Amino acid sequence: MLKTAAFIGAFLLFATPTFGAGKSVKAGVVADVTGGAAVYGVSQKNAYVLAMDDMKSGIINTGGTTLTFDVGDNATDPNQAANLFGRFTTDGSAIILGPTLSAEAFKAQPIAVRANIPVLATSNTAPGITRQGPCVFRDALSEEQVVPATVSKTYAAWKYKTAAIIYGDDNAFTKTDFTVFSDELKKRGVNIVDVETYHTKDVDFQAQLTKIKAAKPDVLVLGSLFDEATKIISQAGTLGLRVHMVGGNGLNSTKMVDAAGQGAVGAVVGAAWFIDNSYSGNKAFVARYKKAFGALPDQFAAQSYAAAQVVAQLVRSGASTPGEMCDGLRNLKIAQTVLGPIAFDANRDIRSAPVILKIVPGGFAYF
Repeated sequence: MLKTAAFIGAFLLFATPTFGAGKSVKAGVVADVTGGAAVYGVSQKNAYVLAMDDMKSGIINTGGTTLTFDVGDNATDPNQAANLFGRFTTDGSAIILGPTLSAEAFKAQPIAVRANIPVLATSNTAPGITRQGPCVFRDALSEEQVVPATVSKTYAAWKYKTAAIIYGDDNAFTKTDFTVFSDELKKRGVNIVDVETYHTKDVDFQAQLTKIKAAKPDVLVLGSLFDEATKIISQAGTLGLRVHMVGGNGLNSTKMVDAAGQGAVGAVVGAAWFIDNSYSGNKAFVARYKKAFGALPDQFAAQSYAAAQVVAQLVRSGASTPGEMCDGLRNLKIAQTVLGPIAFDANRDIRSAPVILKIVPGGFAYF
């Protein structure tokens, strides 16, 4: 009898805690499943679908909690993002993940802040995202974290002396790219010979690109999201503008070459994730994603899946309410994810190093 009691005591001491056994927790997800940013949002939705399947199979451990991700489509519309945030602050969601774009975040995240619902942003890279509230976190590297490394590495490799920049002047993310790239180029003495702007949803960039071609830059910087970036690259090729290209987070799609043509090959971008990294579980994640959806995951899928891993870790430790989620994120020591081991700094930004990649047909390779 004593031996049996000792065995049971030892088992209880070393067994994995199941604080969430029998509980149900819902996370609200706001993603651009349709609209101009669907190239990012569909990947995000797929990642949460895969994560829920992986929780059912035990690949992701929730400690017995039933964790669901309710994906709402905000259709690349900041107003719809705000509506969805409003819904998730009143329907029992313990945390909100998203939205896809920074411009949407600035419109919608204050709603969660006022309702004391924590937010984990998975793809918002503009400055000021986490400063919106004490429980706003992000597992996406900001452009301020990524662009300096991108410029440093391309400058060392290409030895360029002049650059031109084209960017959207009505979007928080693209304006951030202009500011951060400009500052980093100037630090290295690069002469910015031309700056051109456009508006979101523009389709004809020939006038801007003709001016850029006349300025003869060594490098063209694209402060652009996917739709505009692919058109700019395609039209640059038509005009015979042959220069090195570098861009921000908006170019992090495996569909760049399919949409923009061969002119996109060799363009360089900084990223938070590389498909061939050797971090625990990453290669298996890539294989399962491809099997489930018939395509390879991109950075946006990886960041969303990592967010699901983080939330699962929190619920496994007993978090089930907004307050407990916020405390869990604030006190998170480390989480093992497909992005690698991550944590958050004092400003609630992810602590992680960027990788610098070049676009190749079907995806990316190390630069």
